[in-house]
Amino acid sequence: MDNQQVITILLIEDDSGLARLSQKKLQRLGYVVDIASNGQEGLSMFEDGEYDILLVDYDMPLCGGLEVIRSLKTKGALPPTIMVTGKGNEKIAVKAIKLGASDYIVKDVDLGYLELLPIVIDNVLQKDQLIREKQTMLEAVKESEERYRRLVELAPDGISIHVEGEFVFINPAGARLLGVSETDQPLGKSILDFVHPDYRQIVMMRLKDLEEQANMLTWTEEKFVRFDGTKVDIEMAGMPFKYKGKQAVQLIFRDITERKMAEQRLEYLALYDPLTDLPNRRAFFDRFSHSLAQAERYSHLVALLFIDLDHFKEVNDALGHDIGDLMLKEVTKRLKDCLRKSDVPARMGGDEFTVILTQIANTKDAEIVARRIVESIVRPYYIGGHECNIGVSIGIALYPTDGDGIEELLRKADFAMYNAKKIGNDVRFFSQ
Repeated sequence: MDNQQVITILLIEDDSGLARLSQKKLQRLGYVVDIASNGQEGLSMFEDGEYDILLVDYDMPLCGGLEVIRSLKTKGALPPTIMVTGKGNEKIAVKAIKLGASDYIVKDVDLGYLELLPIVIDNVLQKDQLIREKQTMLEAVKESEERYRRLVELAPDGISIHVEGEFVFINPAGARLLGVSETDQPLGKSILDFVHPDYRQIVMMRLKDLEEQANMLTWTEEKFVRFDGTKVDIEMAGMPFKYKGKQAVQLIFRDITERKMAEQRLEYLALYDPLTDLPNRRAFFDRFSHSLAQAERYSHLVALLFIDLDHFKEVNDALGHDIGDLMLKEVTKRLKDCLRKSDVPARMGGDEFTVILTQIANTKDAEIVARRIVESIVRPYYIGGHECNIGVSIGIALYPTDGDGIEELLRKADFAMYNAKKIGNDVRFFSQ
């Protein structure tokens, strides 16, 4: 965010807790954030105030996010807008973008999206600024080719002109993106020389259509290979163009590597625990569902281990969360060392873990693995100059012996774990 400019945000969110968390997060970064508790209140506040950007929750009881966007779009007053949706509502987010929203972000149960929110906001603001700059640029073209050239050279996006498939012009921003030091270096070369091999065929077809059919090339995501061989994710658009009386193609391209990384990070946070790098609770249910489907199809036996660390809270409280986090990482390493590659460990939250043992021959196999885990985890830990000791209790439920549903097996494994906890450092199978 530009330190010289104060950005004012209207956050329309009916969950007051999430609204406050988002407000505090953004205020710490220098944004001014007002909160509306529903769509109707948000529209009223928007009419009375001046806001640079809207954050609109999709699911609200009074005037949902799509209605807010549609209302402002109808009035021609829609500012840069980010739709905030829950997992599973990506289609709604796409619909919001078609209505005029600038971008969207998906909530995750661990609130990891709050870390990505500033990146998305900054990207939307930059995009809005670039749109205004491009509009200014296009108006200037009508007045003077020289003025157009100067604006193009100052534009933050890469802009190039191609005649018969070869560069005849590229602005400084485009040269930097391609990794060349001078704007005359790409002249005479083809844009395909800088396109990643995986994308070369489709880019070639799009450029051919642009040249022969004179159709606009809408924004598409591609991958370039810079002059030094490094790869960069880009977003590219194009249009037919007249250059010195010749039929030409103008391309506009920008680096979207950071945005792609943010998207990948959001996808990661939706499925993995960032501390241990294990699948999280949501991913566990997906993996378990797949394992049960395979077991049913091929008549395999599957064991679910529910693992709870004993006395971890005491260590965490006595030595601090940093030591506790390091211990959880070491527990994860020891746990994974006890498993096969086909087995699926997951962190359910806090000091609770699960393991899906796939394709086991008999119940004895599950017990052997569980006791191996106990022996490994109860060994002393030497972390930050401290010797720490914890225990572990493991409950086991079997498919199909103890049930055929995910929730049922999880509940029975949890019940068995509590029976094991009565003794400590023990393994118990579920029993009626």
